[in-house]
Amino acid sequence: MTFDGGANGRGCIFSIDTNGSGYRDLHDFNGASGGQPTGSLTLSGSKLFGMTWLDGLHDSGCVFSIDTSGNVYRDIFNFNGINGANPYGSLTVSGNKLYGMTENGGAHFKGCIFSVDTNGNGYKDILDFNGTDGAKPLGALTLSLSGSVLYGMAELGGLHNYGCLFSIDTNGNRYKDLLDFDGLNNGASPFGSLTLSGKALFGMAQSGGASGHGNIFSIDTNGTGYKELFSFNNTDGAFPLGSLALSGNMLYGMTSQGGASDSGCLFTIDTNGMNYTKLLDFNNTLGYAPNGSLTIFGKVMYGMTKNGGTGGDGVIFSFKDTNITNSITELTFSPEAMILYPNPNNGRFTVSLQGVSEKAQITVFNVMGEQVYQSALNGTNTPIEIDSKANGIYLYRIIKETGGLVSEGRFIIQ
Repeated sequence: MTFDGGANGRGCIFSIDTNGSGYRDLHDFNGASGGQPTGSLTLSGSKLFGMTWLDGLHDSGCVFSIDTSGNVYRDIFNFNGINGANPYGSLTVSGNKLYGMTENGGAHFKGCIFSVDTNGNGYKDILDFNGTDGAKPLGALTLSLSGSVLYGMAELGGLHNYGCLFSIDTNGNRYKDLLDFDGLNNGASPFGSLTLSGKALFGMAQSGGASGHGNIFSIDTNGTGYKELFSFNNTDGAFPLGSLALSGNMLYGMTSQGGASDSGCLFTIDTNGMNYTKLLDFNNTLGYAPNGSLTIFGKVMYGMTKNGGTGGDGVIFSFKDTNITNSITELTFSPEAMILYPNPNNGRFTVSLQGVSEKAQITVFNVMGEQVYQSALNGTNTPIEIDSKANGIYLYRIIKETGGLVSEGRFIIQ
C-alpha cells in the first residue's frame, strides 16, 4: 500500500511481480471508504486485510478487506473515536479474528487494542490505553505460539512516558507491562512491531539507546532478560521505523536515517547481538527514508522507501543476501516426530504428534511461500480443516513453543 497518491490522492493498494514487472493498481482509496492506509496488508486465504489512518464513515479510519485479484473491496468496520481512531499499524489474523491497535481514540483518547471478525462483525475493545499502561501504539500485535497471548509496544506512556512493551490475553485479560522504555538505557518510542522466536521477542526503539539514535533489543516473553543487542550511532544507521525480519539466527531490518548518505540503511545482525553488518546505504537514487518492514522470500529481501527514486516518491526494492538460510520451499521431512494424514487429502487432515510434550503450532504456506493458515496443535491428534484452499502442493512447518522445530514437509490438496 501507499499512504498517498493514486487516482484520488488518498493512497492505493498495489501488486507487483518479484522481478519488478506486472505492476497493478488494485484499488484507489476515495475517502468515503477509507484513506491514507498505514501498516502492511495481512493475507488470509484469498483476502487481504488492512487499515486506513483516516477517512471512512467517521473520518477516524477503517478496517477493510479486498480480494487478492483487486475485486470486492469492502469497508468492514469504521472507527468513530470512542471505539478507537487512526490505526497506524497492521492487523494480526488468527482463525476468523483480526487483532489490531489504534493510535488515538478509546476511553482515554490514547489508543486501544481491539478484535473484530474477518466479516466485520463482533468488534471488541480489548483495552483502552490510559497513559500509565502505554499510549499511542504504532505497530502491530504479535501472536504467541499458543494463540492466546498478544505482544505489542506503545510509542508513548508507561513509567517514563517513552513507551512500553506489553502482553495481553486475546480475550482482554491479564494485561502486563513487560518493559518501560526510559530513553537512555533501553531506548525510547518504539515504532514497529515485535518479532517472536521461541520465548524471545526482538524489536527496535526509534530513539534513545547509548547514542540516542535508537537500538535493537531482545527480551523474554515474561518480561525478564532484557538485552540491548545494538545501539545505532548514525554512521551505522539511525531512527528505525519498522520491524525486524527473522531468518534462522539472523535478523534483518532498516533504519530511516543515518548511514553514508544519512538516508537510511539496510542491515543484518545475529540474534545474540553479534556481527552487525550494514548491507546497503540508501541514497536519493536508490530511495531514501525506508519505512516499514522487510519481506524475505528465498534469499531475497523486499522492501520500500518513503522517498527518492526516479519520481522522488519512493521505491520498491529487492536485495539478495546469500547468507539467508534456506527458504520455506526447501523443506525436509521429519516423519519420526509427527504424522500428517491422509496425504494427499481434500483439505481436511489430522496432525499426530509423537513424543512432543509441550505446546506446538502449525503454519501452512502455499508454494509461493505465502502463509495461508496457522493454528495451535492441541493434544496428540489435531484435526485441521482448510478445504477452502485451492488444489495444489502446500508446505507446513511445526514449531514448539520454545522455538524448536518439530517437523516440516509438504502435502497435497486434491
